[in-house]
Amino acid sequence: MSDDLMKRFDEVESGSDEDESQDEGDSKDSVESADSGSTSSKGSTRSRSQYPMYLSEELQEELDDRFNKFNARRELNDEGQVEKHKHFLEGLVRSALDSDDFKDYVEKELDR
Repeated sequence: MSDDLMKRFDEVESGSDEDESQDEGDSKDSVESADSGSTSSKGSTRSRSQYPMYLSEELQEELDDRFNKFNARRELNDEGQVEKHKHFLEGLVRSALDSDDFKDYVEKELDR
């Protein structure tokens, strides 16, 4: 990865830390106004109920790699980065559930 791109990633990372600390104050308001266990994509990630997913290390690495590449492409196109849990994983799961071949993927996992 080029030094320029690494510098841009570092700038974005340091900026997102500031955004997160700012969100913590806003998060309290979001929690109070959000329904418990809401599946809405609005509000802070912290206001959502957790849903654990047990994934193989290989799949976790592939998922992290895909997320990093997705954000790298957005960064190169001067678009804002997405949050991993709030935007990327939610979009990924929704796309899988809406997929016509979802059943085929699940049945493939049975054969493993």
